[in-house]
Amino acid sequence: MRTPRLFLGIFALALLLPLLLLACGGSDEPTDGTSSGRATAEPTDLPDLERATDEPETPASPGRTPSTPGSGDAPTATDATAPPAPSGPAETDREALVALYNAADGEGNWPNQQNWLSDAPLGEWDGVTTNDDGRVIELVLAYNELSGEIPPELGSLSNLIQLWLMENELSGEIPAELGNLSNLTALGLSSNDLSGEIPAELGSLSNLIQLYLRYTNLSGETPAELGSLSNLEAWISASPT
Repeated sequence: MRTPRLFLGIFALALLLPLLLLACGGSDEPTDGTSSGRATAEPTDLPDLERATDEPETPASPGRTPSTPGSGDAPTATDATAPPAPSGPAETDREALVALYNAADGEGNWPNQQNWLSDAPLGEWDGVTTNDDGRVIELVLAYNELSGEIPPELGSLSNLIQLWLMENELSGEIPAELGNLSNLTALGLSSNDLSGEIPAELGSLSNLIQLYLRYTNLSGETPAELGSLSNLEAWISASPT
């Protein structure tokens, strides 16, 4: 009778063995979806997301090389350079005023010369008025003790509308270059020690309305060209009356 019992024992063991193996193999992970308390691995893409948020949008580098012109890069604040020195017509106006200051003995002699020869805008120089573009449109230096000669450089003030230099001690001839001031409407040179003839070039000032040359040492006849100025309303000749 031992043989049937042995056979039954082996048969029972064979039935239990798969159950034991199944229990041992599934013990690491719960079958019902609950946590077993073991640390869960981080998502594989999380480190990349963290690096993207930690990096600055623009690297802070003091030695950054400016973009090469024509490379297509938009200019940035680090590409900015100091503004260039003034150039063009406004700078030409400045040079003309400096020439007047030097020729008319401005240094230490003009009672009114605030900001002259400074870096201030020309509109802040005493007696100077400029337009929105910084061009000189009025120059009023009457009664300011100017002496010396009128420099020809004043003829480059192409936007000048009024020029008042009366009651000073200017000498020499009226420069013919003043005939280039095509926008000039008023020219006052009375009561100076000017000499020579009235330049015929003044006859080209088609916008001239007022011309004052009284009490000077000018000589010669009035140029016929002045007679063609249809806009001229106030004309006081060089000859005292």
